Amino acid sequence: MENKTSKYFKYAIGEIILVVIGILIALQINNWNEKRKNDSKIATILKEIQKDLLEDILKSKELFAYYKTHDSIIQLALDKKLSREDYLGNNRVDYVNVAVDAFHMKIHSNGYKKLTDNLDNIPEKYQDLIAPLNEIYTYDKYEIDKFDARIDKVTDRLMDDFAASKTWYYRWSQNQISDEAVNYFLNDSLYKNALAIYSNASINLRNNVSSFSSHASELYRNIAELTGDPKIVPDFIPHHLIEPTDQELEAITGNYTLVKIKNDNGNITQFKHPFTVAANKKSIQIIDVKYDNTYGVYFKSSTELYDEQGTSPIIKNDKGEVVSILLRFINAEYELIKME
Repeated sequence: MENKTSKYFKYAIGEIILVVIGILIALQINNWNEKRKNDSKIATILKEIQKDLLEDILKSKELFAYYKTHDSIIQLALDKKLSREDYLGNNRVDYVNVAVDAFHMKIHSNGYKKLTDNLDNIPEKYQDLIAPLNEIYTYDKYEIDKFDARIDKVTDRLMDDFAASKTWYYRWSQNQISDEAVNYFLNDSLYKNALAIYSNASINLRNNVSSFSSHASELYRNIAELTGDPKIVPDFIPHHLIEPTDQELEAITGNYTLVKIKNDNGNITQFKHPFTVAANKKSIQIIDVKYDNTYGVYFKSSTELYDEQGTSPIIKNDKGEVVSILLRFINAEYELIKME
């Protein structure tokens, strides 16, 4: 009986252990399945964020082009370089409407909102994305919305003023430009003040959209790298379009001096301002030493860099050594001379 009882207890204990092991295995499998489902859910949300970023990056390019044209006209008006013919010619709409039109950019944030609703479930490998996402969807978005609203105030005030005090308003609204209207656009000092405010707001808007676009492009690349999708990043998301050699990276690295800025109207301002350029296989960082600002650019070819703003030539001497970079930013060209 004692042997039978001992065997029974051993058998029972063995059965219990097997049941416990089975339960633990089932729990582990369930945890794996839940983790897999959660990882898939977060990856799907990240893909939606990528889609939002793509739309906004493309929209930012339209915004840059729009305000580049407007700023050019406004600068000509402020410099008194426009004539009656400009306001009466075939392109008169561009001139008379320059400060009563605006380009609005609404940042898409549906994917970001879904991610914030799942903060407790984000896998560790994606944790480093949270801070830069918060940066662009809070700070960058706030600044963009602020200056967008500022431009709206200018356009609304001008339209209200035209309607309330200008007898030519209704004809102007029908694209009929009277001599009185032309005189106003050419000579009215309060109108010139409004142009200056509009231009200042549009420049600040573009600066902040540029920052957003740069951050958005970097995030898109990082998400693609972490998720493996897409395997090929679109060309309009700045990244090295060539595989830079160690020699090319070394040649462009070093200390530079900003010697002049030339805007699109040909105005030149002389400078003596220190910059540093650092380079690696992923990007090139152009660092404003004085203000500690960093601009990311990428190899388009062995003689050109590019980013959201456009293409920047690399100037080399006969020995193939980099002597300067003509950096394009917003509506100006920055000439950086490499130091010995």
